[in-house]
Amino acid sequence: MEEAPCLRVPKRLGEEAMLLVKGRGIWDRRLAVRREGCHVVIPLSRSLTVDEIAAVKKRIRGAEVAVNRFVVESGRAKTLHEALAGRLPPQLLAKLPRSMDIVGEVAIVEVPAALDGYKRVLGEAILKSRRGIRMVLAKAGAVGGDFRLRGFEVIAGSGETETVYREHGCVYYLDLTKVYFSPRLSTERLRVARKVKSGETVVDLFAGVGPFSVLIAKSHRDAVVYAVDANPDAVQFLERNVAANRLNNVFPLLGDAREVAEKILLGRVDRVIMNLPERALEFVDVACRVLKSSGGVIHYYGFEAEPDTLGKAEEKLSMAILVAGRTRRFLESRLVRQVAPHEWQVAVDVWVF
Repeated sequence: MEEAPCLRVPKRLGEEAMLLVKGRGIWDRRLAVRREGCHVVIPLSRSLTVDEIAAVKKRIRGAEVAVNRFVVESGRAKTLHEALAGRLPPQLLAKLPRSMDIVGEVAIVEVPAALDGYKRVLGEAILKSRRGIRMVLAKAGAVGGDFRLRGFEVIAGSGETETVYREHGCVYYLDLTKVYFSPRLSTERLRVARKVKSGETVVDLFAGVGPFSVLIAKSHRDAVVYAVDANPDAVQFLERNVAANRLNNVFPLLGDAREVAEKILLGRVDRVIMNLPERALEFVDVACRVLKSSGGVIHYYGFEAEPDTLGKAEEKLSMAILVAGRTRRFLESRLVRQVAPHEWQVAVDVWVF
């Protein structure tokens, strides 16, 4: 046993708290997370400052900061460096990937060119150092095509590529070889869901397997969510996820976003989600037409380069809205994540009337 500072939170908020401490780099992974009745106790690598405590308590209602004793985990390598000790030339250890995506039981990693001949070794090391992972996929090419798919190579583990991913109390079935999905938008999905108001009608124009739609519908049982996607596999998983989360207020729609929207959604919607950053600008006119004449919100996502990243996004979106014959007022603009050197995914929330 080892004593360490910790964060004690209600069990229902455990996932959000783990994402928070992981994002701040203060989760002590050497120690085992504890369950205490209706609470989860997360070991921290250091004590929190007064400002950090205030920020955590503001975001995680009912969070408590304390000191507790934890079991030291053993029998598993804690880092990739540890798992690869003696298996890679020393000069290549500096080339190890600094991050990876975990989707259910599947790890996704981008293998640097310098490690191309060691992909299998790297994959086995990830299995050894990551609890609960049964398969490691290496990215093989960029996201592309009408359905935003990426090629993958299995470099460790075996079995089906379909997996189950859990986020913010929701469960999602998906197969990364058939659908687009990014766990890196977890915080963004929660941010948008919290902005939805009681009784709203929402359309998710590029819904995929439903991470925005399902969370909104589960958080707001009196909301109505139309979830549109052109990928038949994505819609099949979406339908499965609606059933798995026991929802009756999500309506999956297969087809091109423009065709579906113009056929059944014109003037009916309070809020539009446009998470297709490569092409969302092309569909702003559609988003404007589905919004009610009294006004509504667009959550727009795009890719923009530095400098003045947000300014460029706002200017392009503003022009597209004006061309569509409507007026706008910006509500919030933010950098979501860096996708390449000097390039960002941005989010712009705008009221259109």
